[in-house]
Amino acid sequence: MTTSTAFSAVETGILLEAGTTEAELLVFQVGEQTFGVNLAKVREVLPVEALTPMPLTHEAVDGLVTIRDLVVPLDLRTYLKVNGGNEAPAEDSLILLEFNRQHVAFRVQSVDRIHRVTWKDTPPAPQLGSKVSPVTSIWRLDASVVPLIDFEAITASIVIGGNSSGIGSLPASGSADRDRTPIIFADDSVLISEMIRESLAGAGFNNLTGFGDGDELWRYLDDLTKTLSPEQVKESVACVVTDIEMPQMDGLSLTRMIRNTPATAHIPVIVYSSIASDDNMKKGEQVGATSQIAKPRYDDLVRAVVELSL
Repeated sequence: MTTSTAFSAVETGILLEAGTTEAELLVFQVGEQTFGVNLAKVREVLPVEALTPMPLTHEAVDGLVTIRDLVVPLDLRTYLKVNGGNEAPAEDSLILLEFNRQHVAFRVQSVDRIHRVTWKDTPPAPQLGSKVSPVTSIWRLDASVVPLIDFEAITASIVIGGNSSGIGSLPASGSADRDRTPIIFADDSVLISEMIRESLAGAGFNNLTGFGDGDELWRYLDDLTKTLSPEQVKESVACVVTDIEMPQMDGLSLTRMIRNTPATAHIPVIVYSSIASDDNMKKGEQVGATSQIAKPRYDDLVRAVVELSL
């Protein structure tokens, strides 16, 4: 693609029904490798234009460019340290993404096409070694494997947009009830999971159980319903916090499963997502989310957990 291409949920028909485990992925090339991104994050694909260099920044920061507003483009080939690419860099493309209430552009070598997938077919990416991988899950496209990139973790590692998490204004701890209150959460990003745990622990919640995707969390709940009485289930889970984008089972599907199961229907569910658009907020309402919060507002998340679990 060499001309600007805009995307929207309405135009592409993405996630026409909430909680179906379906998504649409935009596939693109970085160097000689193929990667994917949830189309719900994509706003435009544009040609690379003149960039204003930024001194003393991360090596992957290309500079500054004006796309609607001032945007910081990142060179994915440099960040991911992959080989290959266009002989003429001017033929590269910028993928403009919107998440966590900000716009960030990522420089890629080419953009392929959109594929409709189901999260059931995207297993979590293995974590190899001590470093956190910038890949959350993988998807098989014909004979190839397409990693889905954790763009939130990449931007957080370069500190784009500053610290907008609001962690400094978290509700103070001090209640003995919080220490005993069982909270479970699911997020496929290792970085975000750690931040959720730290934020809740900082507010006095220490009975925390985390999962890497919605399917793991649902299997945990399902096991509880098979071994405990309804009253014991209430005592075992005071609140669920879930991301939307996750391998195996997304957060909207998880919320629908919780609401449609009598033994778990009472549990408050907080949808905590980087793609908290109006369209996704409506879908959260459709599946019965108790509260919906846009990342990275950890202060709002903690307040919601306090309100709904105690």
